[in-house]
Amino acid sequence: MRPMASRRPRRARLSGPQRRARILAAAADAFAAHGYHAASIREIAQMAGVTKPVLYDHFASKEHLYVALIEGVRDALTGTTAVRMASRLPVEARLRAAVDAFFGYVETNPSAAKVLFTPPEGEPAVVAAALRVQQEATARLAALLGAEADLVPGEADARALRLELFTEFLKRGLHGLAIWWAAHPQVPRTALVEAVMQITWAGLGAQFQPSRDRDAPRVR
Repeated sequence: MRPMASRRPRRARLSGPQRRARILAAAADAFAAHGYHAASIREIAQMAGVTKPVLYDHFASKEHLYVALIEGVRDALTGTTAVRMASRLPVEARLRAAVDAFFGYVETNPSAAKVLFTPPEGEPAVVAAALRVQQEATARLAALLGAEADLVPGEADARALRLELFTEFLKRGLHGLAIWWAAHPQVPRTALVEAVMQITWAGLGAQFQPSRDRDAPRVR
């Protein structure tokens, strides 16, 4: 009696969203390691375990793949910030939680974060896309902080401008610290959060009613 041949277990077929997520993760690693221009579609497809035609089924070009990646990272970061700012804690505690969540994302997704924080140079369409994504991130964060700001009647435009400038400064500072942290991984996350809060709250705290929380009525 002939022995039965052993059968290899079949791999479970990935769904479309799972393949897309795998391609984006591979793109993050490739772009972070080599930069946008040096990373190739062939390399990204190999890292994702798919063929080039399959990759192109999800993303029409390397530019489309890059833009989808940085938009996804932006959405994850601003979405996390929105959740933290929507709690019923005092605003300083909410801001601290948002900063901690930012560095938590960076710690868990270092390649994706690096790609968002170090935009490419050279190719005009890609540079313009990266700039748009950053501008949208600033607008979202300014809106979150502006919803908390106690704007003085008659000075709203000036205060709104200062808030936007402060938000851009804060965002770029966070990005810079995240890049610095990658080269100094021995520094604990708590130290970064504390440093950001010491600088941030000194300037931003004056824009808020210090004792206000979600359950306390506003005083007009």
